[in-house]
Parts: sequence; structure tokens; C-alpha cells
Amino acid sequence: MTVVKQWPIVQLQPRLQERFAHLIDNGRLAHAYLFNGTPESGTTALAQWIALRLFCSNLHNGVPCGQCANCQQVLSGNHPDFLTIKPTGQTIKVDDIRYLRQEMSRTGLEQKRRVFVIDQADLLSAAAANSLLKFIEEPPGPVLIILLTEQKQRLLATILSRVQVIDFPPLTAGQMAGELTAEGLDQSLAPLFGALGADAATARELAESHTLNDMIQAMGQWLTALGHGDWQAFIIVQTRVMPLVKDKNSQILFLDLVVLALQDVVHYQYQTAAANFFPSEQTHIQQAAQELSPRVAADALTAALTTQTQLQGNVAFQGLMETLSAHILTQMAR
Repeated sequence: MTVVKQWPIVQLQPRLQERFAHLIDNGRLAHAYLFNGTPESGTTALAQWIALRLFCSNLHNGVPCGQCANCQQVLSGNHPDFLTIKPTGQTIKVDDIRYLRQEMSRTGLEQKRRVFVIDQADLLSAAAANSLLKFIEEPPGPVLIILLTEQKQRLLATILSRVQVIDFPPLTAGQMAGELTAEGLDQSLAPLFGALGADAATARELAESHTLNDMIQAMGQWLTALGHGDWQAFIIVQTRVMPLVKDKNSQILFLDLVVLALQDVVHYQYQTAAANFFPSEQTHIQQAAQELSPRVAADALTAALTTQTQLQGNVAFQGLMETLSAHILTQMAR
């Protein structure tokens, strides 16, 4: 009895896997794609699966066997017709693209079509991006070019216009829970990490550093003070929040937590299905929902979203949090 291998991409992105299987079966693959998403969402897995599907010499109902010589070479990164370019240092340099172009001009050793992957394509230098653009427009031979990125907005508009962009949906709460369980982390945090757009590696890093838990506790104390109409919220910002947000990324993260907590408050007030982002802070969330009027809670959420936008500018984080606190407390007093 033949055992058909279950490839990870089938669980991660079944619709995209089916879409590309259909394109391959019908000979309708384009020559260039951009996969926009995290590796955890399946970008790398799908690129590899496409190569396996194209090169496998022992397909079973369209599924790569994973055992033949071609499959083993793809999986080990040693297939002569499946090459990946990655950043050397902080960028992908023009010499990397020149090398890729030389490889593209060669006839495939094993297959007619060759597959080239450019990982972290958003790190292309200006010269490399312009060089890449030339042979995306006129590929030298039967090739498939796949660009991988988490930040497609950083690529040249001219490149984006010449590739088919595939946006990978983030992991569902169920998938994220599975990833967290596999990492030995608390799966109850899956909705939060999903809302933050965190991949499993980032989730593990946050959880293991204890920074996230400290931020959640500080946010809960700040929210409780606001619910009481207590100007002690300012002291909490100064003494509990500021020591945790020493760089822009941590400041962005804390404001994300504030927005999600206020969303939970609004959901609780209107008894709608909430994601329950903060299992450990539900007492504080529910108390705030009871103490803040629906008008104030909705206004606070809008103000927090505005604060997120303001943080993108050159504005001091402490000042923004104090202004947000004062705004909410003033609204409560009306």
C-alpha cells in the first residue's frame, strides 16, 4: 500500500495549495509570483511544494512522493533546478541577482523549467531591484520566479506590477493554538497573538522574555484606574508602563494591547462575541466594561486608534499615553 505524504502547506493554506495544483495541472503557471506573508503562514512551504510538484518523478494523484531522488534534492536544498537567494548581510546585493541571472540563462539539468526563489525580497538593494526587474520582464528561458516577503510595500511598484501578488492569510486562531502548543506555550494566548499578527517564533520570544505578560498586567492596572475615574492612571503610565517600553517596537506593542483591551470592553458591553484576548485580565476587562459607559468606551477606543497613528510620527510615547489617559478621564467626568 502506497503511503501518500501529508505536506505542511495542505494544513497551513489548503486553498492556495489547491489553486497552485490546478495551475500546474493545467499548464497555467505564470513566470513570476510574489508571496506576501510570514514563513509560518506558509510562504516558504508553498514555494518548496511547487518545486516538489514540478520535479517529483513519482507523483501519487498529483501529490509529490517526498521519496524520489528529485524530491530528496529539493527537500535538502540541493536540486540543481531549484535555487534560493537570501540576503547576504542586511541586503540582497546586485551581485546576487547577477548570479541568479546567469543561472537562469542555463538549461535545466533535470527539468525543462527551473524554479528560483528570492527570500526576503524586500531587502533587495536599489541596484539589485532594478537588475531583477529587467529579467522579470523578459525571463531568459522557461523559469519560475518566486519572491518571498513579509512587507510587499517595500518593493518597487514596477516589480509589484510585473508579478502576481499572492497575499497569505495569517494563521487562524486554531492554527496558532496548534503552533503554540507545539512550542510548549499557552494556547489560550492564540487569539491575542493572532490579532497582533505574530508568528510562532515571535510568540515564543515574547512569552519567554516575560515582557508581554508584564505589559498585559500594566495595561490591566491602567485600565482599572481609568474605570475608577482615578488620575492614578498617570502614575501607572510613569512607573509601570514606561520601564517596559524602551524602544519604538515595544511602544507599538503596548498600544496594540490597549486597543485590543478596549475592543474587549466594547464587546463585553454589547454582549457580542469577543475574542477574549486577555484571559488573565478578564476581571479587569469586565470591571472596566461596567464602570465605563458605552459612549466613553467607544470614544476611548477611537482615541486609542488615533494615538496609534500619532505614534508613527516623532511624538514622545509617554506624552501620548498621558494625553490618552486625560482624554478618557475627562470624557468620564462629563
